[in-house]
Amino acid sequence: MYQPRIRLLFRLLWVQIAWLTLILLGARYLMFQQFTDPQMLAERADDVRRMWITGIRYDLRIAGMALAPLLLTGLLLAAWHNGWQVWRRLVPFFIALISLIVAAAAIGNFYYYQTYHHHFDVFAFGLFEDDTTAVLANMGQDYPVLEASLAALLAALLPSLQARFQLRSVPAKRSWPWSLFVVYCLVGISIVFVFARGSIGTFPLRRGNAQVSELTVLNQLTPNALMALDWARKDKKRDVAFTPASIEQGQQLLQTLHFSSIDNQTPANDYLARHKPHVVMALMESLGSNMLAFDQQGDNDLLGRLRPHFAQDFLFKRFLSQDNGTAPSLAALFFNSPVQNISHSSAQHVDLDTPFDIYKKAGYRIIFISPGNMMWRNLVNYLPLQGVDKVYDQNSLLQRYPEAEQFMTDWGLPDEYAYRLAETLLAEAETDQPLFISILSVTNHPPYVTPNTYRPQPVAVTAKYRQHIEDGAIEPHNILTTFQYAADALGGFIDHIKGSPLAQRTLIAASGDHQMRRVKAFYPDEQVLDRGVPFYLYVPEAILAHSNWHFDPQRVGSHKDIMPTLYHYSLSQQPYLALGGRNILAPVDDPARAFGYNVLLWIDQEGGYVLNKQPVFYPWQQGEALLLDNELSQPVTAKQAARLAAYPQLLRWHINQQVKGSTP
Repeated sequence: MYQPRIRLLFRLLWVQIAWLTLILLGARYLMFQQFTDPQMLAERADDVRRMWITGIRYDLRIAGMALAPLLLTGLLLAAWHNGWQVWRRLVPFFIALISLIVAAAAIGNFYYYQTYHHHFDVFAFGLFEDDTTAVLANMGQDYPVLEASLAALLAALLPSLQARFQLRSVPAKRSWPWSLFVVYCLVGISIVFVFARGSIGTFPLRRGNAQVSELTVLNQLTPNALMALDWARKDKKRDVAFTPASIEQGQQLLQTLHFSSIDNQTPANDYLARHKPHVVMALMESLGSNMLAFDQQGDNDLLGRLRPHFAQDFLFKRFLSQDNGTAPSLAALFFNSPVQNISHSSAQHVDLDTPFDIYKKAGYRIIFISPGNMMWRNLVNYLPLQGVDKVYDQNSLLQRYPEAEQFMTDWGLPDEYAYRLAETLLAEAETDQPLFISILSVTNHPPYVTPNTYRPQPVAVTAKYRQHIEDGAIEPHNILTTFQYAADALGGFIDHIKGSPLAQRTLIAASGDHQMRRVKAFYPDEQVLDRGVPFYLYVPEAILAHSNWHFDPQRVGSHKDIMPTLYHYSLSQQPYLALGGRNILAPVDDPARAFGYNVLLWIDQEGGYVLNKQPVFYPWQQGEALLLDNELSQPVTAKQAARLAAYPQLLRWHINQQVKGSTP
């Protein structure tokens, strides 16, 4: 019976490999149809062909690896009657489990890409380090969880039933000659081995093979969900591993980037020395340039009371968030860390050099306010270690404003209560005790609800917005209204400060933590829009009158430039850490630091560089502030590629130095 059983095993194996491959291939096809634009692919037939061929190899690799245990146990147990009977009964359950995992991952990757414009990456694990209950609640509100679950169960049930039927009995067949049978087995085993390896060459199919095109979307669609998750798992493991920093490597990185040092100092300013202003920095949930592109005053008002301040004060639009999630952007901005999990990693007890320290050394009281719960990412414990004197979160706000409880969502209280507290703290601050206040907003987030006391300005699902909106269960008008509410709340805070005695002694800055979710981007033209956030800055006239500055709205930048700019208009002769950041209002811009950096994109005055394994440069479209020109794309020079690679390495080098110290 050994031969018939082994031949049955291989027949079963080919069917199941085909099924798993079909699931992954089908998911890629749906994503290709949903997330690519025929116009962008018009002259990319070879790239598309490489995507499909390499993608199928990834799919076969997953199928081969997933079913290899089935092959191994079958080969071992086929000669043992009792063992074979147990194996035969368990196989349908094993197949159902594997198929369920593959189908669920493929479906999840589809919606992950729809939301974040990237296949599964290390940020996916971060989602479950957020408030898991809130994440799951939001998924239920905005995604077809029931339908997706049923589809995954169906994808698991069908092959399980097929396997059960196929293994019901082993028909008696004439035995093959043993020589033929051995060759058959060796060929079958070799095929499964090649599938699981993904290659017959020296190296197995690896991450670098996913680079099939200059178009990011094709590179993102090439790997399947399981491969992407495996890469993300490895990235996460490396992300929280700290090693001593080599001084020699740091010097080499500075030389490549044309930086003289990572240290800087604000100039002497007698006025600032005598009149230290309050400083407020608001990191706004999802205040993305991709959503602001749909703003139309009177028809689709997305700014509310923030509109006049955007017009009157400094506003930089060619500006990027450093990362694409709240936690990594917050870590980059306030902790100088490229590791988003720094606050609950093995380094959570290490006191870093942070902007909080800079202001504390200058005599400031440091305040952090958020209407969310700051047990999130352990921030309630981590922020005081980094120099924050007082953390106010939703619990603190509820004590002061108990009426706010009726408006609480899964993510916290409405933003307006954070601004109300900031107004109170500023008004009550002692004249000789300036405040540095950081505000992390939360309202512009699923489930996208606003207090029933809020009276919104008109919003509309315009043709342009409809073209870009992703499918979802949440009503588009709710999304638009919530975005407007968040901007309006910030605008109301600025109104209050400008209309009070605090107007000439308070700096206010604001930027988004990342782009607005559920907004489709047409790559490569809209890549800057998709990763862009505005940088708004109010500097009192009295300070500007006693400082050197120049406003060029075309200057490019990113989160790295926010704190150095604030230092220059609030502190006199204050040393500070400048990890590539510069005063974006400097009379003469620093050419070495005049760039914007996002983990997926780099911009300068010439255009944008997509940070693939092989970076691609796109110049700015003529006459368009934030669009890139696909028609004029070109490869990146070796020298520029070295700079693009050196900056994230410098960020990592610095955090390693902070956590583990230096070596020669």
